[in-house]
Amino acid sequence: MTKLKNNVLLKNILILLISGGIAKVIGMVGKIVYTRIAGVNIVGLYTLITPTLMLIITLTQFSFPISISKLSAEGKHKNADLLKNAYVLGAIINIILIILVILSCKLTASLLHAKELWKAFLSITIIIPFIMVSSVQRGFLHGKENMLPASVTNVTEEIIKIVLIIMVLPYAVLKGSVIAIITIILFNVITEVVSIIIMQKSIKKSYIKKEKGNFNVQIIKEILNISLPTTSVRLISSLGFFLEPIILTNVLLKTGFDTNYITTEYGIINSYITPLLSIPSFFSMSIASALLPNITKAYTNKKYKEFNAKLLKLMFLSLFVGLICLTVIMLFPEKILTLIYNINVGVNYIYLIGPFFLLLYMQPTLSVAMQAMDKTSNLLGISVTSLIIKYVVLISFGLLGFGMNALIYAMISGVLVTTGLMIFTILKNLNKKL
Repeated sequence: MTKLKNNVLLKNILILLISGGIAKVIGMVGKIVYTRIAGVNIVGLYTLITPTLMLIITLTQFSFPISISKLSAEGKHKNADLLKNAYVLGAIINIILIILVILSCKLTASLLHAKELWKAFLSITIIIPFIMVSSVQRGFLHGKENMLPASVTNVTEEIIKIVLIIMVLPYAVLKGSVIAIITIILFNVITEVVSIIIMQKSIKKSYIKKEKGNFNVQIIKEILNISLPTTSVRLISSLGFFLEPIILTNVLLKTGFDTNYITTEYGIINSYITPLLSIPSFFSMSIASALLPNITKAYTNKKYKEFNAKLLKLMFLSLFVGLICLTVIMLFPEKILTLIYNINVGVNYIYLIGPFFLLLYMQPTLSVAMQAMDKTSNLLGISVTSLIIKYVVLISFGLLGFGMNALIYAMISGVLVTTGLMIFTILKNLNKKL
């Protein structure tokens, strides 16, 4: 039985890794085409919007991929009931978010000193319902340990996105920067609709068929019990990312840097350097997604040695792959930047922050381990602590005149604090059990 379970876990990890690898390669090609068509100005402006977009996506998803996965794996409720109540809860959250975005779009654009972007912020409301539905479906299928449909959507999304970038984006760029950014945001509607159709077919065929779900307050309570603390952790991170360009812009403007420098350099860091260094992270995230149901069962059944062994093996695997990729990037940064993005700027940022990304590659697996140990509240504390330290560093070094390097030092401090506290918490609690 154990061998069979391990085979299922291995199969799921391989599915996620292969699909993730293919999606990452296609996504990278899409990124190359996007940056070359859009140009540095549009890339920089879109980078200013990205933190807000990520914040809205975090709230829209409401940790459904985790909460629905857990409840789906437990099998305590009928499949149709679980899905219906998840959609009801998601719809309520959607309505609240859409109203908030509509009311705050002009204020957000003003805080970023880019008032012309308010329409781009407003366009985010259109993608909210689609992201919610696909998040619920993805969580449900992962809970059933059926990784194939969601993995297929990862690849199809990237294929569709690159086709849209090639065929539609050039015309949008001619209409102006704001129209181009809105177009890029709305590409998500098409990709999410395709994903929803693919996953819904699999769900109907294998799990609900002609069943109709019933409203159940207990299911909503169980979703909230898992999603609220998990979303709180992600919200802290997303809120920090949201505040990042606002704080950075205002601090650097006070120390004599102009808006063009801030927009350009921030775009280089977040649109070129960080995505490049984050390439190996898909491996860690794939492991974490496949590991959640399996490692949760091991800890719940008090198989602490098995839990510890799997965690150590998968962490080592993440670090090994990450080290290989990072070594190649650090040895040939200019060639890789030129090959991928057709630019040769930002190499200094790679040398500064690159080595610390090894610790970042560990975080998805560590996060899943803490969730399995019911230490989500600790994750929230870690996120808050890391965020405070990060922005103390950002403001301090920014006011001292370090320019954009202040952001790099802040990012490094955030990675060190988060990873260190996560490892400390896991070891402390495991030592009590073993």
